Amino acid sequence: MIEYALEDLGFDQQRAEECVAKGLEGTLGRVSRVDRVALTALTSSGPERVETTAENEFVVGDWIIFDKQKVLRLDRRTELARQAGPRGSERQAVAANVDLVLITHSLTAPFRINLLSTFLVMAFDAGALPILVLTKRDLVEEAEALQTNYAERLGGIDAIVVSTATDQGVDPLRARISGHSVVFLGESGAGKSSLTNALCGSDFLVTGDISRSGQGKHTTTHRELIVLPTGGVVIDTPGVRDAASFDQGVGITLAFHDVIAAAEQCRFSDCSHEGTPGCAVDAALRDGLLIEERVEAYFAERDHLASLGDADSKPSRGSKGRRPRPPVEDDRFE
Repeated sequence: MIEYALEDLGFDQQRAEECVAKGLEGTLGRVSRVDRVALTALTSSGPERVETTAENEFVVGDWIIFDKQKVLRLDRRTELARQAGPRGSERQAVAANVDLVLITHSLTAPFRINLLSTFLVMAFDAGALPILVLTKRDLVEEAEALQTNYAERLGGIDAIVVSTATDQGVDPLRARISGHSVVFLGESGAGKSSLTNALCGSDFLVTGDISRSGQGKHTTTHRELIVLPTGGVVIDTPGVRDAASFDQGVGITLAFHDVIAAAEQCRFSDCSHEGTPGCAVDAALRDGLLIEERVEAYFAERDHLASLGDADSKPSRGSKGRRPRPPVEDDRFE
């Protein structure tokens, strides 16, 4: 049976002090998988299956302490969450206690700025640092140019280009995330499972073949935490075609810092940012200081957040800014 050093799983002195302060006793573990009536926890003596009926109380990445009678969750330092519920009015945790969010995008796929911006908001809202990981470097000639272009279109986010087929960029990424708790976010077929295997140096996760369109096939069906050989953990997640954040204000502020900074300079506080006299956003667009599609992505995200909890609400230009256009599916350098 594989044994784990708690430090490699992310346990530290602060966690130890938390257990002492709360008088917690039992087996310490980190949740690596959550099923319907049980969860799997990685402990110093190996993986253990822990029965629980409170399936909504735990997510992958949680620290727990348990015995035969109880399962208690330690405080979450960070929480990656999304919009959920019958009317999108609930905040649903996806992963816990992560330091880095790897927003994974295939260089062979259309650049969906609205979706990638949502991932960015989710990462900042969680209190984690986002990194854009561009996969399938071996299939695209202009990879480095796209790296610069995509990073700029997402507000100057750190970006790394990798190829699991040639191992290009894998070592720098491995060094970057060593000792951290990391979670992947990305569309189906972006190569998250292949990249997880490359980082771990073994085939932990099943991967699919490349489709005729050049896209990978979605294979991950559940969230799973895997220990990195260099220390730290990585959480692989199922790919998504769409996502909605449940931001509490911090995420959108950090993700769109440049757009918000410009909007704060507008002459009128209720500026619609569509030809209003003294509009600093329009001025920044004319001067090339802001990118049109990024401004549109900001207002799309802000309209979404403003409508949370009210499925019948519709964004208004005067109160919330310009109405977003449909997302551009494949514009690369336009």
